[in-house]
Amino acid sequence: MKLFKPLVVLILCLITFFSCKKNENTDGEGSAGITGSYIGRVQFQGNSLSVDRSNRLIRILREGGAESFKIEFFTGVPNITGVRFQQINDSTWVSSDTVKLKDVRIKGKLLTINYQLDSQNWIVDDGIRK
Repeated sequence: MKLFKPLVVLILCLITFFSCKKNENTDGEGSAGITGSYIGRVQFQGNSLSVDRSNRLIRILREGGAESFKIEFFTGVPNITGVRFQQINDSTWVSSDTVKLKDVRIKGKLLTINYQLDSQNWIVDDGIRK
């Protein structure tokens, strides 16, 4: 019986410790939901390179300033740099430059890219956050 109370207290402490979720935002203020790794089909058409591969890693990383991001492709495809986002709601981010067909969208866990620049075209229709 003497061990019963300390055991119950220990179990309650462990339950409390593991059930409390930390709200960590390592990206800084205003960028939660943008940076991360995605898996999806990458299509690229450039001057001398044509790529169409499924299940490829795509990463969105902070680049230099607080509002600029870089999209990395690990398939020999050139990276997209200088992307800026606007937050539409809690889980949706859209690139702010859509005038020249520079459309990058993050909606929840989904990533879509339709980005054209200097006769190069990047398309990702089905990126899913890892």
